[in-house]
Amino acid sequence: MSFEENISTAGTIYIVDDDDSFRRSFARLLRLSDFEVRDYASAGEFLIQFSRAEKGCVLLDIRMPEPDGMELFKHLQREQVGLPVIFLTGHGDVSTAVSAIQQGAFDFLTKPVEKSHLLEVVGKAMAYSASSLVEASRQADLRKRFEQLTTTERTVLKLVVEGFPNKAIGDEIGNAERTVKLHRSSLSKKLGASCTADLVRFHFEAGLK
Repeated sequence: MSFEENISTAGTIYIVDDDDSFRRSFARLLRLSDFEVRDYASAGEFLIQFSRAEKGCVLLDIRMPEPDGMELFKHLQREQVGLPVIFLTGHGDVSTAVSAIQQGAFDFLTKPVEKSHLLEVVGKAMAYSASSLVEASRQADLRKRFEQLTTTERTVLKLVVEGFPNKAIGDEIGNAERTVKLHRSSLSKKLGASCTADLVRFHFEAGLK
C-alpha cells in the first residue's frame, strides 16, 4: 500500500488533557481504530516529549493547569509545527469555538462527544496532515530540481513565467534567440517539463518568487 493510499492513518494522534479518565478512554478507542496514539496529562509534558518532525494531529483540552490548551495552540502556530489541532473541552461556548476556528484550529468539539463523530473528525484531520506532508515533500523535490539550474537558466525560467517570448528573453539577457531555446531545452529537461505550461506550473508549485 502506498503512502497516499494509507493517508488517513499516517502519523500519530496526540491527546493532551489533564482528565485522566477521558484521556485514557479515548486513547484506547483510537488505538482500537488502528491509530497510533500518545497521550499527555499536560501541555508541558507534551512539549518535552514531542518531536516536530512527526506528523499527525492534536486533540487538545482548553482548560488545563498552565500552560493551558490555548497557550499550547498558539505556541504550535508560532513554531509553524503544522499539526491540525482539534479542541476538546467540557467548558466550551460559541464565542470560544468561533475564536479558535478563526485562529486556525481544525475543529472544536464539546465533551461529551459521540465516539463516531470524534473518529470522523480525527480521520479528516489525519488525512489533512498527511496530504500536507505529501505537498511539502513535493515542494522540496521541486526546489531541489530548481537548484540544479544555472543562473542564466533561472533567469530564463523567470521570464518564461512572466510571459516573455524567446526573442524578448534573448534581448533581455543579451543572447540570441537560438541560445535561449537551448537554455529552455536544458532547464526543461532538468525540471522534467515538456511544455511552457509545465514550467509555469513548476514555478508556482515550488513556491518560487
